[in-house]
Amino acid sequence: MKLGKILIYLLILVVVAGWLYIVEIRYRPGQKEQEDRGKKIVHLEKDKIVQIGLDSRERGKVEVQKPGDTWVLTAPVRTKADKLAVDSLLASITDATSEKVVLEKDVKWDDYGLDNPDFTVTVSTPDKKTDIFFGASNPAKTSYYVRVDDDPRLLLCADTLKISLNKSAFDLRDKAVVNIAPEDLEKIVISRKGKQIELRREGTDKWFLETPRRFRVKSSVVNADLRTITNLKAKAIIDPPLKDIKEYGLEKPEETILLYGPKKELTFLVGKPQGDKSQEKKPGSEPEPDRYALIKGHDTVYVLDGRSLSSVRTDPEELRDRSVLLFSPPDIEKVEIELDGKQWAAAKGKDNKWTLEKPEKKERINNWAISGILWDVKDLQWQSMTVRKPNEPMPPELEHPRLVVSLFKKGDETPLILKAGWKDEAAKAGTQPEKVEDQKGGSAAKQPLGTNKDRTPAKDQSKAKAESKPEPQAPSVVAIAQPSEDEGATYTLDGGFAIRIQQDLQRITEEK
Repeated sequence: MKLGKILIYLLILVVVAGWLYIVEIRYRPGQKEQEDRGKKIVHLEKDKIVQIGLDSRERGKVEVQKPGDTWVLTAPVRTKADKLAVDSLLASITDATSEKVVLEKDVKWDDYGLDNPDFTVTVSTPDKKTDIFFGASNPAKTSYYVRVDDDPRLLLCADTLKISLNKSAFDLRDKAVVNIAPEDLEKIVISRKGKQIELRREGTDKWFLETPRRFRVKSSVVNADLRTITNLKAKAIIDPPLKDIKEYGLEKPEETILLYGPKKELTFLVGKPQGDKSQEKKPGSEPEPDRYALIKGHDTVYVLDGRSLSSVRTDPEELRDRSVLLFSPPDIEKVEIELDGKQWAAAKGKDNKWTLEKPEKKERINNWAISGILWDVKDLQWQSMTVRKPNEPMPPELEHPRLVVSLFKKGDETPLILKAGWKDEAAKAGTQPEKVEDQKGGSAAKQPLGTNKDRTPAKDQSKAKAESKPEPQAPSVVAIAQPSEDEGATYTLDGGFAIRIQQDLQRITEEK
């Protein structure tokens, strides 16, 4: 091929590439952006909008304003607005587009329901106001005829736009009932069905029952109940002026919840079920009904989800923390175990890897097994507890305990100690008794997360299954913990944990 032809082809290629660049990369995206902007029916910056008015023939007038940094519902009542709901409304307004322009001019507005609009949205910035009028729907009932301000054009907009804008006062108001953060509370008093409990926080995250008697409760349960109470959202709101509060069962409330913190205190009154005059509910009949509620000292009545209110636990035994030892497994740096006269000791290095020190030195051992032992001890829950009198002797099973677990936390010289003895004489003699059921009908302590039942790695499970033998039955175990908040307490435990500890120790010892 001659050089001249090659140059001509190269010149054509450059021209085509330049044209593609100008049209496809530079011009068309800008043109599309301009077309999209042209379809928008409102040209206002979202951050500059300070007032929105909704005037619906069906729902009346609703108005929100932003006098400062937060939105306020100003009509039909004045109260705090729901920020998320208002943000969604703003997005619907500023992103609204038309499907098409039906007529450019000379529109007979009464033919399209726009001489007396069914719904009007008024949006204001400090220096501009825009009205959006919604008229009749099109014959297919999929869109609405729209006019913006005094624009001579007749627009057609999707029905989803009207749905997203036509909000009620309830949709836009703040429906939160309790404006207190759970971490700001120090005391909770709940009265329900003639019974009362009082809970107090001690320290950062430790809760105690004070009434009807004092003992430690499960912080996780209390915190979950606090989240339920502080996250309550009204399903309906009845604003003043109210009927007689007797109509809502609030003169003599069925339940009261006192929330106390150093910065704020409020009492929550719970009345009768909504629409249930008998106030009687047959077991297994209907779901928990919604209830009327009131913050003491305020006039607004709320309708709240009955299931959320009933889920707040008030049974002392359900709240009670039955943990034997309180610690976090990652905080433990050394473990010493004595079982049936044999001793094991393991320590954690700076790399968080465990090494065996007794009965022999091993630099690399199965971290999984040590972790399993720690979680078994941490998750121990007592089934029953007895408290010894000052001069009362130790139970015979604990005079020479079969199992002693000592856990050393980082920086602590004094360990946490668990001493356990087998309660059943049959177990002492080497035969296993029948499995002891716990209070909920279970038979094994909670398994640590991330492990299987016997903490056997997945690759060894098939081999273990082939060589499996009948698992030993768990004995009933008597134990004490040192230190213990229940002074002089002796616990009865399900002994399944002891069997698992024995299996883990054997696995560690047999590792090469």
